[in-house]
Formats: sequence, structure tokens, C-alpha cells
Amino acid sequence: MLLMALTVFAAVVFLRGEGGAVALNHGSALSGVMTTNVFFDVNIGDPAKLRTRLQLIETTHAQLVAAGFSPRVVIGIRGMASNFFTRDAGYILEAELPVKKEIAAKVEKFRAMGFAVEQCRIAAGMQGIDVADFLPQVQVVDNGYISMIGYQAQGYAYVPMD
Repeated sequence: MLLMALTVFAAVVFLRGEGGAVALNHGSALSGVMTTNVFFDVNIGDPAKLRTRLQLIETTHAQLVAAGFSPRVVIGIRGMASNFFTRDAGYILEAELPVKKEIAAKVEKFRAMGFAVEQCRIAAGMQGIDVADFLPQVQVVDNGYISMIGYQAQGYAYVPMD
């Protein structure tokens, strides 16, 4: 079901009309909304799916900007996704290295766009990752669940990206 929903979403996002981009219709979802603060919970370890999720985050941000918002975005990393946000290639399979490099470039771009990228220390420990091994753009927080709770209490929308 999630795969079908993502496929439909991707098809809509990438459709182009004769004169350029298709006008987006968000229905009444954004009616009366003054600010958009989003916490994306990224925990998928499959490299192709992870790359797609990060692209969907970028697309969502771009569409919010196109709708007139200045979104504040936090990307929370945990679970098997943690392995792809490290400096060292030793946490992934050699065949996954090209995607890992794409992810590192995406993280750098996200930080330049003002996104916060947070890594859960608990998840790092469960994956056997030393916190010093994470990309410099990634902030390690002690407990990703507490971050999720805190951001939701501050009004951030929780978006699971599994």
C-alpha cells in the first residue's frame, strides 16, 4: 500500500504540462495554515528506498515553498538508515557506496537549505556506529524519540519515512 501511494505521489510530482510544471492542488489541507514545521522520521535501511525518501523530502519542501511557506525542516535519522550517514564506508556493503555518496551530497545540500539533520545516539549504538563517524553536518542527539516528542510538542508535523 505504501509503495503504491509513493508511486502515485512520484508520478504526480514529476508530471509536466505543456507549458511547464503542473499546478499543484493541495485541496483544503493548507487552508488557514500560517507556518509549516516538519519532522521527517527516516529509518529505512534499503539504499534505493532511502534515496527515494530523501528525494521526497526535498520535493515536499519545494512544494511548500511554492505554496508560499518558509518551512522549518528537521530530518531525524535512526535505525538502519544510520549506516548511510557516516563518513566511513565500513558500515555498508561496497555495492551501496554510490548511493551513500549521493546521500552525503544530499545531506550537505539539506544543511545549506537550513534543514536540521539529527542522528539518534541510541540507534547509532544499536548499529555499532561510533558517534564520531557521522557526517559533520549531522547532529547526534541522545534519544531520537525524545527529539520527536519535543518537536511535535513545538508544533512540528510528524512524517514517517519508513
